[in-house]
Amino acid sequence: MIKAFSILFILIVAVSCNTKFSVNGEYDETPIVHMLLDPNEDVHFLKLNKTFLGDGDANDFAMVPDSSYFDQVEATIKEEVNGNITNTWILEDTIIQNKESGTFYYPEQKLYFFEANDLNEDATYKLHIDIDNGRHIVEGETKLVRGVGINLPSQNQQLNFADNNVAQNGYNTQSIVFSEGEGTTFKAQIRFEYREHRPGDIENKEILWNLGSKDLSNITTSSPSFAANGEVFYELVANRIEKDETVTRRTIKAFELILTAGSEDLNTYMLTNEPTSSLAQNKPTYSNVDGGLGIFSARTSVNQYKPFQPASNPNVRAFSINSTKELCQGQYTGYLKFCSDHTNDQSLGYDFACD
Repeated sequence: MIKAFSILFILIVAVSCNTKFSVNGEYDETPIVHMLLDPNEDVHFLKLNKTFLGDGDANDFAMVPDSSYFDQVEATIKEEVNGNITNTWILEDTIIQNKESGTFYYPEQKLYFFEANDLNEDATYKLHIDIDNGRHIVEGETKLVRGVGINLPSQNQQLNFADNNVAQNGYNTQSIVFSEGEGTTFKAQIRFEYREHRPGDIENKEILWNLGSKDLSNITTSSPSFAANGEVFYELVANRIEKDETVTRRTIKAFELILTAGSEDLNTYMLTNEPTSSLAQNKPTYSNVDGGLGIFSARTSVNQYKPFQPASNPNVRAFSINSTKELCQGQYTGYLKFCSDHTNDQSLGYDFACD
């Protein structure tokens, strides 16, 4: 019995000393693709990474670029109209320096790109990626997002955030009504451009105001819109601009309405990748590419640029008289030295006009 136990003990020790166990399962290398075509852009970028696995701290691997990149990539985009190939682009690689700090390596990142400023709204675009001489083939196709537009306000219609007596009437809410076309997910922003004047110097600055997002996949409405609350605008300006005694005055340059629309595929991808607060952490994986994971889809943006005083027509203004007065003298922004250099405001002698 003692002899048998000794032999068994020796066998166990031998196996324990010679067998290596790994918590990592079998490594399945997977390409991960992100690319959105936008007809308003001149340069179109593809982001291509791979899953990685190794023995050790995953955070250490994440900081090594080679862990996320493939060695050899040949990517093409083909434009197809009515079954005919009308354009073909071969993507080139480039290194950019705008990657934010985080878990993965930064600030550099490798992207692939092609240049085209005339994408066809009637075409289908097909992506083909050959990775490491056929080790992976990734394919996908998409159409562009069409028919999106800003209906109200019109180009020459002024934004109206305040009436003459704010204390009595409160602030106004400006509606931005849009046509959804073939878009499903939407984001609206207003860019407020202004100038800071100092002795011998004028500096252009801007504030970007996010109005939120809308998912119209399950909503039927004839006039979808975003609401821009006037009081929120003045509070935002007050919070974003620091008091600066070197500034002698600030003037309004322009407002720009920006509406961005994404495809149904993009909307589905975003919804399935949202953080979850559920105790059940298993979430469905959505991908519209073959041979990998990720998204190859489309988005578009519609912009309405409204100069405070267009050079072609001095009687048109982007911001109503009362809204301008509130910016210059109101409870939230009166101390920021805004004044109006609009020709009509100065000729009429308003007390909020610049000297």
